[in-house]
Amino acid sequence: MAAGPRMELVGKRFVCVGDNGCELDVSRIHEWEWRAGVIRAVSYREPSNSELSAYVEFDDLEWEKREWVKVYEDFQIFLVEHQLVWAKKKNSSLSQGSKNKQIQWPALMLSDLNISTFSIHKLFSKRIIFTA
Repeated sequence: MAAGPRMELVGKRFVCVGDNGCELDVSRIHEWEWRAGVIRAVSYREPSNSELSAYVEFDDLEWEKREWVKVYEDFQIFLVEHQLVWAKKKNSSLSQGSKNKQIQWPALMLSDLNISTFSIHKLFSKRIIFTA
């Protein structure tokens, strides 16, 4: 039996796209400057607070370079770990004949802070697959 999502933000993984002043073109989503990391502290418990700041540790930086960011000002997209799920993945190494066999793979379901959009981040593959 799977446990429900944790409501607190501290300790959760996130992926984000910074606000560089340009409008994001969805057809070029693979070119967006995605960053990922872990939330270490927050300024408010309510994620809907428009002044929410988070002390984050980005995966591409040393842990000593943690920084405070303003979630609703510094980013165009900020998705947070919502739940661990099983996602289908094609596994060509297990193919039988000409068919590819589907296997279950652990994945993080991510959501925006209003829990209105979802995506799937497949663990161990560093790929983000968006779903509605």
